[in-house]
Amino acid sequence: MKFMIQNLPLIVTVLTALAGAIGWGIGRVRRNYGLERDIAHLKRDYKTLSDHSAQLLTELERRLDAVEKDAIAIKAVNHSLIARQPGN
Repeated sequence: MKFMIQNLPLIVTVLTALAGAIGWGIGRVRRNYGLERDIAHLKRDYKTLSDHSAQLLTELERRLDAVEKDAIAIKAVNHSLIARQPGN
């Protein structure tokens, strides 16, 4: 019993150091897990952004094609009306 009392500060120091090392290890594992999770979220976000950008470009190209067809039709009607005017 006298041995325990004389070495109590040493025992408390060793136990505290072990608890700190275990806590540090757990924190490091959690940090690594959190970083991997954040990176996975960013990858999914960038993939979603890329997919949506591709869809937007496809839709814009489709609309531009429709506008070009309408412009050609308007130009043809305009030329035919100009050709019908008296004096041409």
